[in-house]
Amino acid sequence: MPIIAQLVDLYRAEGIEISTGLPPHRFGGFGGAPFTWFLKDGKSLTNGLGIAMQEVYLLEHLFAAIQPRRALVIGNAFGWSTLAIAALLTGGRVVAIDSGADRNSLEGLDLTNRIATHGKLPAKAVRGVSPQDVASIVDAELGGPVDFAFIDGLHTSEQVVLDYKAVRAKAAPDAVYLFHDVQEYGLGPAIADVERLAGQMATMLWATQSGMAILFDAARHPELARAVAAFAPPESALKVVRQAAWDHRHRHIARWRRSYRKRLNRLRGLAGGPPPV
Repeated sequence: MPIIAQLVDLYRAEGIEISTGLPPHRFGGFGGAPFTWFLKDGKSLTNGLGIAMQEVYLLEHLFAAIQPRRALVIGNAFGWSTLAIAALLTGGRVVAIDSGADRNSLEGLDLTNRIATHGKLPAKAVRGVSPQDVASIVDAELGGPVDFAFIDGLHTSEQVVLDYKAVRAKAAPDAVYLFHDVQEYGLGPAIADVERLAGQMATMLWATQSGMAILFDAARHPELARAVAAFAPPESALKVVRQAAWDHRHRHIARWRRSYRKRLNRLRGLAGGPPPV
């Protein structure tokens, strides 16, 4: 079920405007444009941007295939991903933890809980630090093993591995783990470590703005392979697109160089300098 309109309405009811899904090439190639911005009085409220519109679309696919009962979010910011997950779970429970380190993220915890209450969504956001607070929060707030985890806290490889270990210790054997910002922050080494710990391979979701990765047991969740297929194009397809991007960039550079030489030669001629080349 599409939930973008529902989420935007819930934030607008709090006096917060949303911008999400803007194409980078229309904003000077700015990589932050597609992500979700929380705005009030013409200013961004937090440096913790929410997941992009296409990443919400990924969640819609995931939760059409599976319906976890207990979901844990590490890194809440302004609650966008927490509430998106809650809106998609018909009979589950979502708990998010956040250390409060980002600008206005403590206010984000309160905002998330207000929206969850007003929107009648099964979500709660609490202050906590991973990995040390994960076990106690899961016990107190979820009351059972984690079925789905969204890991979007501190974006270092060391921290991502610590987050995964902390969640895994409180997770069901068939739990699904979704990692945000893997490509955006160069977290490939963390995913490699997670794969070694899990004894299985993660799937890189190249068709998400942050370059997410998902880890699940395909034998336990065969339906997920189909759900994420469109977000994980094969290497043969990526190779073609990379080459097209390379060609496009270098054609642009070549045109710029020709234009620059023409302008330079024209200036040289006006100044009585060396003959044009």
